[in-house]
Amino acid sequence: MTATPEPMLQVSDLVIEFDTSAGRRRVVDGVSFSVQQGEVLGILGESGSGKTLSTLAVLGLVPGRPGVVGGRIDLVLDDRREALLADLPTVVSTPNRGPVRKDDRRWNRLVQRRWRPLWGRVMTAVFQNPRQSLDPLMTIGAQLDESVRLAEPTLGRLEVRGRSLDWLARVKLHEPARVHASYAHELSGGMCQRAMIAIALARQPRLLIADEPTTGLDTTVRQEIVELFQELLAAERRAMMYISHDIREVLFLAREIIVMRHGRIVEVVAAEDLKAGRGRRHPYTATLLAAADLPVGEVAS
Repeated sequence: MTATPEPMLQVSDLVIEFDTSAGRRRVVDGVSFSVQQGEVLGILGESGSGKTLSTLAVLGLVPGRPGVVGGRIDLVLDDRREALLADLPTVVSTPNRGPVRKDDRRWNRLVQRRWRPLWGRVMTAVFQNPRQSLDPLMTIGAQLDESVRLAEPTLGRLEVRGRSLDWLARVKLHEPARVHASYAHELSGGMCQRAMIAIALARQPRLLIADEPTTGLDTTVRQEIVELFQELLAAERRAMMYISHDIREVLFLAREIIVMRHGRIVEVVAAEDLKAGRGRRHPYTATLLAAADLPVGEVAS
């Protein structure tokens, strides 16, 4: 009997809280999930469900002050395990009065020490607005060349440019040389997103996080981007977390899906079971399926 491989990413009992004028608010409440190498985990939920904050925690990018993060985030890299939140007690402070707060300076030092070496090489992200991620003062080629150079530092200048042009062709951008020389404002939204995908994958990460990557794109371009992800991931054997409120996109890409609402996971289900209408569905999942005109199956009371 073949042993199940250990997940490359394991998130356990993740909690994220923020202090507001109305008191402390828990926005992610005990979330647990895992991602296997070479597989796609879909994260589905409406705006405000906690899906984006959960993935920002994996990247070490939880925003806001003070912000509190708890739980475990473990990465398995070759023969070692990285417990990314192991030093949490050293980056929080307990004032004489009031709640425990994250110490921003210590937190930032932890992020620089623990997460920064992982960015790009181990994990990277594609967000919903590529123009906010792309540097407006650098050409697409300069940004892509940098990713290629970081992944393969022994390459010469002409080899780096050649790899960059290959990546632009792989993400199905016509006239790669023209795109290479262009700035983000000279390209359409769909072209910018393809360029952002090329920049992310050129670093050869083990884990790609795509957070609402088709938001703001027209229907045809959205479909093309989702199909592009499927094609590239099949070829590269990367692990991926695909976050969306669009159930059809998630069903197209993912093997397993977690459904989030109000900061909690309300259902974990195989994509094939959702497509076939098998099993009992949480009422919120059933609502999402019905809205997309997909078979709902039995709804739990």
